[in-house]
Amino acid sequence: MISLALAFALIGPTSPAAPTLQVRVDSARHLVIVTVSPIDVAGGSGSGHHAMMEGNGGELPLLRFNWPVDGWTRGVSMRLTAKDGTQLNRRLVHHINVVNFSRRQLFYPIAERMIAMGQETEDIRLPASVGIPVTAGMSMGVVGMFHNESHDPVNGFSVELRIEYSPTNLVPKPLSVLPGYLDVQNPVAKAVDFNLPAGLTNWKYDFTMPITGRIIGAGGHLHDYGTGLQLLDVTDPTSTRTVLKIGAKSNKDGQLLSLDRLLPGVTGKGLRMEQGRNYRMTAQYQNPTGEEIDKGAMVHMILLFAPDKPEQWPALQTDNADYKTDLHWLETRVMPAGMKMEGMDH
Repeated sequence: MISLALAFALIGPTSPAAPTLQVRVDSARHLVIVTVSPIDVAGGSGSGHHAMMEGNGGELPLLRFNWPVDGWTRGVSMRLTAKDGTQLNRRLVHHINVVNFSRRQLFYPIAERMIAMGQETEDIRLPASVGIPVTAGMSMGVVGMFHNESHDPVNGFSVELRIEYSPTNLVPKPLSVLPGYLDVQNPVAKAVDFNLPAGLTNWKYDFTMPITGRIIGAGGHLHDYGTGLQLLDVTDPTSTRTVLKIGAKSNKDGQLLSLDRLLPGVTGKGLRMEQGRNYRMTAQYQNPTGEEIDKGAMVHMILLFAPDKPEQWPALQTDNADYKTDLHWLETRVMPAGMKMEGMDH
């Protein structure tokens, strides 16, 4: 195993055990292993429903690292481990994101969210014929938030992401796909959770496609009581066409267990999206509690997109106002006054 360690710590007199990040490369198994620890999360309300936790130790600061290898990422698995080595329930996670500051998103002028894992996200493994291109030295970071449904705090645990990659000598080379992130909230420099009203509610986001290409894969993120997502072609309002549907699986109490994961471009030609056409992402919730749930909902969709002309992918502009605002928010959203990030070179 080739070992590559990077550590970034939030330092200050009130945070002696702030989380650090370590990166290791297992070249034999084609894995980049990202570990964050120790993590402390305060006890929750015990309500059992999915809502965001803020101000109680449930959020990670931005932990930066440089991507260590050339190739294509094709899978990720997530493991939560307690101090004593036991495995923790995945519902402790609200989300873990790997942000790629070296590439722009398709629909928003901010840094690419290359990997997004939630409590309902099963481990991901794409066929070797598909992958997200990555280059050694790309500037990346990890952010995350946790969701403790228990009254008891959970202290000193770790989160491990095992990111599988395809090497550059793979023959034939994988089809390069890039993540296209869509949200019903404007995601620039803010959290995208919102209050969930009681009863049946529908949510949507309309957009015009900036480039032409194919959807190779699709997934999404909802909270408890979410019933599914759709992507529609609404260029002609009189004959709206369904591009894809992502179904949700919940238990009898409405807790979200999983969302469908679609791979139309692996066993087929994929789903075409055309530059200049109008599309709509929609989602539905059915909240049976009779009460509005504070910050109880999110709606977003991730498309693995293969552009017909990769050179048309929007270029990263670090001087863009939205990019700079979003970067500042990522860097400071959980920073107490008077504290700063310091990095140790490897």
